Amino acid sequence: GYELEVVANFTRNWRLMLNASTNELALTNRLPQLKGFQAAAKAQNKATPLLDALLLTFPDGVPSAGYTKARGNVLTRYDFAQGALKGFYLGGGANWRQPTFRGNAVLVQGGAAQALWSPSYTVVNLLAGYRTKLFARPISFALNVDNVLNKDYYVSGAANIGKWGVPQNFRFSSVVEF
Repeated sequence: GYELEVVANFTRNWRLMLNASTNELALTNRLPQLKGFQAAAKAQNKATPLLDALLLTFPDGVPSAGYTKARGNVLTRYDFAQGALKGFYLGGGANWRQPTFRGNAVLVQGGAAQALWSPSYTVVNLLAGYRTKLFARPISFALNVDNVLNKDYYVSGAANIGKWGVPQNFRFSSVVEF
C-alpha cells in the first residue's frame, strides 16, 4: 500500500494536515496451519465439523475482517496571535473511510459464506479554544464538537465485532500546565 502525509504551514498561525493511505493484502494461502490440521484429520477419516465451518468463513481471495482499502483525513487549525482574538484558536477536520470488510458469514444454514461490508463514511469534527496564562501558568480551554453532521456510521472490526460510531457530542476541557 501507500501512505501520504502533507503538512502545510500557510502562515505562522495556520496549518493544514492531509493524510491518506491505501492497503494491499496477500489474499491467498490463508490459515495454513489450520488447513494442515484439517487435511491430517481427513487423512485419518476423522470429522472436523467445527474447523470446516470456521475455514469456510476465511476463503482465499478475501481480506481479513476489519480491512479498509483506503482512508484519509484532513485537519486544520488557526491560532489568533494578535488583536482582539489573541489566544483563541479554531480548527476542524474530516475523517473518511472506504467500505470496511467485516468478514464472511454463512447467513443461511448450509449456504455459502457471504462477504459482509460496512459502508463508507465521512465524519466531520470542529474545535474552538482559548489559551492564556493564569497566575503565571499556561492554561487552555477547548470545546470539541465530534461528528458535527451527526452522521450514522458503523465501525467494523470483524463480522461479529463492531459498533455504531459516536453520535454528535460536545466536549469541554481545560488544561493547566505546572
